[in-house]
Amino acid sequence: MASANPFESNQNITLERNKVITLTKRTVRFSSNIYQTCNITGFTEGEVDIGTIPWGIIILVLFVSPIIGLANSKVGGFLILAAIASAVWNFIKPKHYGLLFILNSGDKKLFVTTDKPGLRKVIEGILSLIESEKDRAYEISINKSQVNGNFIQGDARGHVLYRSDS
Repeated sequence: MASANPFESNQNITLERNKVITLTKRTVRFSSNIYQTCNITGFTEGEVDIGTIPWGIIILVLFVSPIIGLANSKVGGFLILAAIASAVWNFIKPKHYGLLFILNSGDKKLFVTTDKPGLRKVIEGILSLIESEKDRAYEISINKSQVNGNFIQGDARGHVLYRSDS
C-alpha cells in the first residue's frame, strides 16, 4: 500500500468529491472525464491532511481577547470561545483518506473520503479488476462519509448483473 501521507509532496492534484468512478479494462470514467485505463500509471491511498487552525493564531486570539474584553466584554468572550473551539477542533477533526489516480499526462485525481475500511475494500477491488482476465467493470462510489465498490458484469444487449463486494 502507501506511506502514511503520500499526498504531501504532490502538487497539481485535482480534488474530486462525491463521485462515481467506473473502471473497465479499457476506460476509467468519472463525471464527464474518460481516460484510457492504460493511461493510469498508478494509484495509491493514504491519509489526506485537511489542515488545522494555526496554533499561533489561536494563542494570539487568547492573549488579545482579554484586552478587547475590557472595551467590549461580549466580543472578548466570543473571541475566547472561538479560540477554545479552534483548539478543540485541531484535536478532534475527522481524518480524511484519499484514493489518488496518477495519469501518464502527469494529472493526478484525488478522491477524498472519511471511510478508511471502505477505501481499502475498493483498492482490493481495483487490484482484482486489473489482475483479472475477465472483461468486466468495477464501479466505485466515493463520497465524504462512505465508499462502496461493486463489480458489474453484463453483455452487449444491456443485461447487467450487480454483485456487491460487501
